[in-house]
Amino acid sequence: MITIKNLHKFYNKGKNNEIHVINDVNLEFAERGMTAIFGRSGCGKTTLLNAIGGLDSFASGSLLIDGNDIRNNTDRIRNEYIGYVFQNYNLNPNESCFDNVADALRLCGVTDPSEIERRVNAALKNVGMEKYKKRTPDTLSGGQQQRIAIARAIVKNPRVILADEPTGNLDEANTVMIMDLLKAISEDHLVIIVTHEENLVNYYCDTVIELSDGKVEKVKTNDSASGFFAKDKNDIYLGEFERSESRSDSAVIEYYGEKPENPIKIRIVNNGGRIYLELGGENVQIIDSTSEIRLKDGVYKEREKKNSASENVDMSSLPPLKAKKCGKLFNFKSSLISALKVNFAKKKKGKLILVLCMCLFSFVFVSMSAVFGTAFRDIFNASDAYNHNVFYVYTPDSDVSNKLLSGLSLDKSGIDFIRLTAKNMSGDTELLFRTGSFESFDLYLSEPFSTNAVILDTTLIKDKTAIEGRAEIISEEEIIISTKVADALLEKSNLGYIKERKDLIGLVSENLLLDGKSARIVGIVDSSESAVYLSPISLAKYSNRFTNNTLTTLASKYGLSLSEGEAVLLVINEVSDVEYPSLFEKIEIQGRTLTVKEIKTFCPVYDYFLEQNGVNKLSDVDYFSKKLSDVYPDIVFESEEYFDKLSKMMNEEYFEYYDYFYSYLDEFFLDYSLFENGSFEVWLYRQKGIEDVKYLFAKDEYYRLMKFREKYERNPTLQELNESDIESIHVAFSEIYETYEKDFYNKNNTDTQSSSILTSTYLVSDEDYIGFSKGLGKTHPSAMGMKYIYYDFGYAAETELDKEGVPSYYTVVHSYAPALTEEWLMREFSSLEPPSKYYQAIITPTSIFDGIIEANVATVVSNLVTMGVLLLVMSVCMYFIMRSSLMSRIKEVGIYRAIGVSRKNIVFKFVIEAAVLTTLTVFVGYAISSLVLYAILGISEIFSYAIYYPVWLALIVLLILYAISIFFGILPVLFLTRKTPSEILSKYDI
Repeated sequence: MITIKNLHKFYNKGKNNEIHVINDVNLEFAERGMTAIFGRSGCGKTTLLNAIGGLDSFASGSLLIDGNDIRNNTDRIRNEYIGYVFQNYNLNPNESCFDNVADALRLCGVTDPSEIERRVNAALKNVGMEKYKKRTPDTLSGGQQQRIAIARAIVKNPRVILADEPTGNLDEANTVMIMDLLKAISEDHLVIIVTHEENLVNYYCDTVIELSDGKVEKVKTNDSASGFFAKDKNDIYLGEFERSESRSDSAVIEYYGEKPENPIKIRIVNNGGRIYLELGGENVQIIDSTSEIRLKDGVYKEREKKNSASENVDMSSLPPLKAKKCGKLFNFKSSLISALKVNFAKKKKGKLILVLCMCLFSFVFVSMSAVFGTAFRDIFNASDAYNHNVFYVYTPDSDVSNKLLSGLSLDKSGIDFIRLTAKNMSGDTELLFRTGSFESFDLYLSEPFSTNAVILDTTLIKDKTAIEGRAEIISEEEIIISTKVADALLEKSNLGYIKERKDLIGLVSENLLLDGKSARIVGIVDSSESAVYLSPISLAKYSNRFTNNTLTTLASKYGLSLSEGEAVLLVINEVSDVEYPSLFEKIEIQGRTLTVKEIKTFCPVYDYFLEQNGVNKLSDVDYFSKKLSDVYPDIVFESEEYFDKLSKMMNEEYFEYYDYFYSYLDEFFLDYSLFENGSFEVWLYRQKGIEDVKYLFAKDEYYRLMKFREKYERNPTLQELNESDIESIHVAFSEIYETYEKDFYNKNNTDTQSSSILTSTYLVSDEDYIGFSKGLGKTHPSAMGMKYIYYDFGYAAETELDKEGVPSYYTVVHSYAPALTEEWLMREFSSLEPPSKYYQAIITPTSIFDGIIEANVATVVSNLVTMGVLLLVMSVCMYFIMRSSLMSRIKEVGIYRAIGVSRKNIVFKFVIEAAVLTTLTVFVGYAISSLVLYAILGISEIFSYAIYYPVWLALIVLLILYAISIFFGILPVLFLTRKTPSEILSKYDI
């Protein structure tokens, strides 16, 4: 039946404390009979029995049961061939005795409830425990629990019964009872027991295997194993007691034993045929059909019970089972119920903290996923994030610029439009639009819309008709958008009144400023390009604002009319080492020839400005002396009367002098100061219409005089003016500064700005100004000014100047045939070197796409690392929660493995438990954070720029959280179940 050859097992193999616990054991076991493995403590008895029963592994050798190698499909072989009886019973305290026995059948694959009930009842009857099947093991005595364990071992009628110290925890009477049962079973089965009690071996065992230090010392046959008999402590023989009797017509009472100190009171009541019995007295126990105590007639005889056990054991009702596969003890329903009990049990403080941490980590993980999701969104939308018809070519000098300009006239180039842009501004522009608040029209209180687009010239849509609005631009701040841009804006709209293309007409841009004003949509044209179209002059202003080092300004801005090729030189701060051109001299600016038509000089101080421009103004004394002489021709100069009248006139009519002296303040001085685009005061004057700014260039008394006129509608005397409550201009402007400064710096400094010490500027025609935005070329030194410093992305970098003193840029190239244009550019500029390793010489739509992907992939990787760290922390928490729970359940797992539950089935049970724990912790944090995110996104579309959390991402996050939590949740049980059943049980025992 069982064949063992050259079996070896070691503890601590290869170490100084190595123990050869099974040393070259060779044994052959018979088909039936009781065999004892006997020896001193520590000789390897239990280890050998565990190896035979598949509860422990061995190093080498072979162990066959009915020809099957125990190491192949161990659980199935154990469930089919072996029943195990443990010293500590290993019964599940949470199940009834019936279910404890039935588990052995379920593990053999028996699923029929009626067959399970029949066999369990038969097995319990064989061990005399059928009355206790509904009880739980913890309500039974040790002997009774061992009999339940024997019933579990025989219910499947296995070929082999293994018993490890089956009577080690029992008294003499129960020992005899258990050994009698095992002896009876051994008549048709092989029973192998491990014991250190020599008398049991002598009385019961047919074969004795003696072990010493892991080796078989002797195998002997015991022919006198007829059993040991002892009086059962639960049997009371009435013949051994003195008897007395009391009779009446309705009852006979028999009394056995000595007379009690106090009479026992018995009440017998017959109520309608039902008999009720009431007993009164101390130490009174009732004996019924469920009691362990049995009353027997006569007296105890020494050999009375011979062969009684074998007569009681009837295995005919328990035919052998053949387990084709290892059955499952745990299904989804039972595992779920068990998981709910475990997770809703009272938890220790430390475990509660870990549970709360799981909720918090889940909340943070979901929030981070939504923030990091914007990188995924950009990857998915990469194809729509740029204009597929636009290229960017590095333009370091006039040679490259001229070749690009020549490409406009070549059919083989596919180019239909070019313009310059700063070298670090290649790529599309993100444009932000707002609806405006209904009540305050404050852009900062309104909903945002954002999209990417290339800013192009309206000449590219001259043949297109408007889908909505108009296809022509009237004022410089107006823009036209393509249908692709319009649809991108509508896609992001969550406003009921911004749902159709026509609803976009009138929207203003927050970050696209044209001549200091916010751009406004006036039309939508049908185009698949991501483009915003400006008038040629507006686009030139936009481009030159960032690229034009030549310090040119539109003449029309100051009311001057110039023809193409004409220029007016305005000298602001004359520099000694700069050679200025003379009147009517021809000069070159960015390769365009201009004739200096006029030269003007500007000084920021009004008095000196008048002087440098040949305007003579009298002093106040000279002005009133002249007027006094005109009014009083006969008055004597510098007489007492003269001074009296002069003083009176200056006091009463001084306002006339201010009007006279500052007559050029509006029409000339301030107009020529407006080229300083970075001036906050000029911005207030031009864009906000605050005319009082002009008084900053005059005396404070002039400002106060004008305010007095407005308030009292008359001219004051100097004395009245000095005594009035009219504020000075600096006091009045303090509130204006506070009101507008933030608005100015937020709006006017969002784009790339240039800062320089201006020396001169050229006023030019519209045609020349537009030309400057398209190409580079030779430039006169007087048009260079100081070197520009460009500010972008938080750092400053001084532009590089080529041999002609021209800064390097990129050229925006628009194509009507992108494939043709790419081929032409690659051929014509194959040797073009990029400005640095961080840039490309030619930026194609393909390279823009690759750059978007590369940048976002890097971001995604960085984000994944961050989220991975968070998941790791959360996983560790989950691991320790489950490990903490498992530490108190090692015995439970050990019992399951010992009785034959497969590792997979136990892991399944704990997977369900981990899933329930994840639902009660991680899912709660997930649900709360997801609801918060969707609520935030529902409040305003502006949050969509910072977070991206679509349903598909929410589901992926949920799957990740569950997968990670469950995996790390079952790690402790995976590690534990890698051990053999005996190792798990020994860990519990320790």
